[in-house]
Amino acid sequence: MQVDTSIDINSVILSEENKNKLKEFLNEQDNRERLIRYNLYPMNRLLFYGASGTGKTFLTKALSNYMGYTMLYIDIAKSLSDNTVALNISNIFKLASILKNCIIFLDEADSIAWNRDSNNTDSGTIRRATNSLFQHLDQMDSSNVFISATNMLHRLDLAFERRFDMKFEFRQPDNVETAITKFLHKEFILKEDISKDKKDIILRRVQDSIKLSYYEIQCIVERAMKKAILNNTLEVKASDIYNDLARTERIRIYID
Repeated sequence: MQVDTSIDINSVILSEENKNKLKEFLNEQDNRERLIRYNLYPMNRLLFYGASGTGKTFLTKALSNYMGYTMLYIDIAKSLSDNTVALNISNIFKLASILKNCIIFLDEADSIAWNRDSNNTDSGTIRRATNSLFQHLDQMDSSNVFISATNMLHRLDLAFERRFDMKFEFRQPDNVETAITKFLHKEFILKEDISKDKKDIILRRVQDSIKLSYYEIQCIVERAMKKAILNNTLEVKASDIYNDLARTERIRIYID
């Protein structure tokens, strides 16, 4: 399936820990030939875990763009519905082996590579899919990168989890104001038309939210940019953004 991978890697918001991990991963990839000369291979299996909307898929797309790799996406939901998940996993790894320099992305990994010691009822379909995944992952061409994402790390099969070179934990926004600035396109100017007191109240309330995600912030900022364009300007009102934030988080406050 077609995937939009035009995302600039600099637009991805990462914790300091994840920034350092990403830097290490890219450094190994950039020095692939030097490592291979000593029979060592750059890490190429990454596990992204954390709440929905915290940037797992966003970073994967950005990496595909930054590295110039083809992104191949395993649509697990559709595959499970069509009862073709094992076949589709096999086909996508075979395609990546032919193309080379691909990022194979498996979202919702816990839907197939779950911990069999859990209370989930294993099925032949899931078992075949998991076995296919393990087999092809172990035989994956070293030029390719496999990235898997999950919202439920605790559900993963330990044998699957152990196959990754590095794990990235994605958390909910810890600095909403920085996220707003990050998602604002460089062509736009943010007009601070909201009082500091009201802004601080909203920021304090949304900062404590356990539901707010980077994806929601991105959508709010994009709505404000579109509103600006339709008003024939590139000046985005901060009040539009914070008013939308307050409405999303059901904060009862009046914004001028």
